[in-house]
Amino acid sequence: MKNFFCLICLGLSAALSAAETAGGSAVACVGKIVPGARIAALAAPSLGGSQAIVETLNIRRGSFVKEGEVVAVLRGAARAKAALARAESALAAARANADMKILQQENFAADLEGSFAQNQKILDEKDPPRREREEINYEQESLARKIAQAKSMIPLVKRAQELAVAEAAAAADEARAAFAEYEVRAPITGEVVESNVVPGEAVGMEGICEIADTSSMYAEAEVYVSDISRVSVGDSAEIFSDALEGKKFLGKVVQISSYVKSNRLFSSDPSDYSNLKVVVAKIKLDSPESFRNLIGSQVNVRILVKRQ
Repeated sequence: MKNFFCLICLGLSAALSAAETAGGSAVACVGKIVPGARIAALAAPSLGGSQAIVETLNIRRGSFVKEGEVVAVLRGAARAKAALARAESALAAARANADMKILQQENFAADLEGSFAQNQKILDEKDPPRREREEINYEQESLARKIAQAKSMIPLVKRAQELAVAEAAAAADEARAAFAEYEVRAPITGEVVESNVVPGEAVGMEGICEIADTSSMYAEAEVYVSDISRVSVGDSAEIFSDALEGKKFLGKVVQISSYVKSNRLFSSDPSDYSNLKVVVAKIKLDSPESFRNLIGSQVNVRILVKRQ
């Protein structure tokens, strides 16, 4: 029975391939509706070894999202956000403390230099008595040592504070990365073509949702090897099926594959038709909005070829 059905399909395909149209002939085949870019299946991370649970879902089937937009928030996000706030507060405090410590050390050295300059002014302008001069000179020697020591400490204080700030910044980065795992973001700009969870539900193997760029839609037509030489990039095509309510839609061949493969349409069991070799011709559809809800569906295709 299967062989009989196969012969019928082959006979119908051959008859359709020979159909004449105005200005040339038509190559008839079947195709599958696909979006303009890959379909991104959005999974969720395993947090702490446990299954992720959706706390908030910001999308539904048919929603349009931009790349980087938060699609879902997972349970535990509030705790991670609070930890991030604490880490960022600690970082701000570390930076303020570092600025204060460095400024204190610089001011200490500057005060010592001020005292040294004041003493030197007395020595230069007032010509104090010998005993007073000796006392001032002794103090100057002590101040000079303290100034040198205070200045030598400035880079050490800076280095110590830089390390403290770097440690706080690393902790903040770690907390930020941990919080980011609870916010699931769209990897591409496009339309949500499938939503697999509801708030409060654990994320399964199918992921949270699937996103596709539906701004352009295509039909991947399987053209028999015997017909592919007649098809060229730029050829017009007609697309129709029961799902399209008898309407015909137009498109244009934009790409022809370089590979020959086995037919994967016509039957749910591709092995039945493994002897049928085809080449995929990619057809850009003129009305992508009419096919947004038909991704993966099978359609009939007539490519209006110019060559016999």
